[in-house]
Amino acid sequence: MSRQDCICNRNIKIIATYLNSKLGNYGPLFNGLTYPAVRYASADEFFLNEDEWTTLQNFHTIFRRAKALVGEPYFYFNCGASTANLRSWGRLDYFVRVFASSSDGFKRLPFFNKNLNDTKTIEIIIPPKYDRTFGKLRTVLKVQYNPDVDVHRDYMTDPYRRGIISAIPTIWGLLPATVKQPLNPYDPEILFNQEPEFASLGLDVKMEDGFLTMKIPLDGERRIVGREVLLEPERINGHDIFLGKYGDPFSADGLNAQDKREAILITETVEMQNRIIVKAGEIFRAPYFILDVTYDQVSLMDRLRQTFKIRRKPEESGKRMVETINRLRETMAEKNRAYYELEKINAELTEAKNRVDHYARNLKQMVEERTAELTIAKEELLTFNRGLKAKVDEQFQELKRYSELRRYLSPKLTEQILSRGDRLGAEPQRKMMTVLFSDIRNFSALTENLEPEEIFELMDRYISEMTTLIHQYEGTLNKIIGDGLLVFFGDPIPMEDHVWRAVTMAVEMQKMVARLKDEWLQYGHELNIGIGINTGYMTVGNIGSDAHRDYTVIGHQVNVAARLESLAKPGQILVSQRTYSRVKDLVDAEKIGEIRVKGVHDPVLIYNVIAFPS
Repeated sequence: MSRQDCICNRNIKIIATYLNSKLGNYGPLFNGLTYPAVRYASADEFFLNEDEWTTLQNFHTIFRRAKALVGEPYFYFNCGASTANLRSWGRLDYFVRVFASSSDGFKRLPFFNKNLNDTKTIEIIIPPKYDRTFGKLRTVLKVQYNPDVDVHRDYMTDPYRRGIISAIPTIWGLLPATVKQPLNPYDPEILFNQEPEFASLGLDVKMEDGFLTMKIPLDGERRIVGREVLLEPERINGHDIFLGKYGDPFSADGLNAQDKREAILITETVEMQNRIIVKAGEIFRAPYFILDVTYDQVSLMDRLRQTFKIRRKPEESGKRMVETINRLRETMAEKNRAYYELEKINAELTEAKNRVDHYARNLKQMVEERTAELTIAKEELLTFNRGLKAKVDEQFQELKRYSELRRYLSPKLTEQILSRGDRLGAEPQRKMMTVLFSDIRNFSALTENLEPEEIFELMDRYISEMTTLIHQYEGTLNKIIGDGLLVFFGDPIPMEDHVWRAVTMAVEMQKMVARLKDEWLQYGHELNIGIGINTGYMTVGNIGSDAHRDYTVIGHQVNVAARLESLAKPGQILVSQRTYSRVKDLVDAEKIGEIRVKGVHDPVLIYNVIAFPS
């Protein structure tokens, strides 16, 4: 259920900022509207405070006034789309700065929605991913209103929401996203006959014998523009959901009673003055909105540029982020309840003052009692906020630790370390470990002949598959350097079989390369990698200053593995004598010879691992 004050004033600030950009001021936007005058000197001060919330009625009044002042036909959409350019979403802008790409922004839409309103929920049905059909990234969202909110009264929020969503890619200098809305929960008879945006057109929409008819504005002729259909659910991630698939309502065989959902399919597009009233293919009377969003992907250089921009002032960004999280996590319901208690006590004190002539002897005692209650209420509120701040700080540190671990380890190892309360590489230490280097051969030729988008698509698939193998064998992915990988085994989780894991994973990596070759050959290049593996004592832990620390592994034995990788031919897995001696009974290998490595006194005998015996 939605609370009475269900609209965050961040929305009002967005409207006022857009109005000011168009007119130079926001005019009589708040005239005559109710606000808590006890706490605020003016309506402007209240409605432009992004930490406050107001009623749905106030929001609608302000939004319609703003449109009338600007006079744009697509004002609601344009207002939402202006948020990225005008940075009008207040402190939420600090969250946007840490997103690496548009996909991060879309993934956080449910979070931002909760901090903008209490009237609806947004759910990600299909997470952002590359869609070959469109040649773009794609995500599918579900928007569902709370049961006590009439979606027809909140129609203006629909284009406003689509405007905000379309503007997300523009933060990274990309074109706006394309937002299609195949499903709508509106009843056409209510929306087009009662909503002020359409009422003046005289559409006189009716549902007759299973067909939707309306008077066409251009000639006044009544035509059929839609018909009844039966929505059919689709199975997505283990759940049934309506995405736009439908059948004839008279042939619903095979559907259970609970699966049936009558809806209205628009069969004819109706336009007026370059404005689309209804569009063929849209479906009305659906249980919720479905938004199908497609957008361009951020290039690798833009992503690095965004990351660099974020890290230029880590102290300021961290301070701003903590402050923002603390404010967003305040419980608004508790805050409002405390204010209401204070207003109640103030009213009682006012009444006592009016009756002073009759209760002069008791006035002092009454004031003292009320003041004591006010002090207690204030102390309780302060205590609550201190406890809330400590809890949010604790959660923030936990999230920070999780992000640090997830950078290097599989989800399984991350959860294991978190459950033990360990820190990643707290102090450097010397350990017996196995380290693996891999590199794509002739990668420079690939970068010279392919477009950045093509390289990004190939490398994204390659890195994804290799990361899956690393997680499977519980290795630590220390670095991704261009087309090269550095992986070690034996820290932060000790393991007796680190040599077997490294060699086994290397064999699986070569098998995976064989499976990916056809895909690379489509671009005119053959995928091959060389791998080097060495076992020995090395130093592992956090290295660096407080400004920048890196969890890594160093030492002569690491250099040996790097040298082996540089000598490996396409498809080879070169291992040192130290490594081979621990798995010689488990693998087929051929002796290559001895090599010299800078910093290592004795020559290193190396082997080429062919495969595991069948």
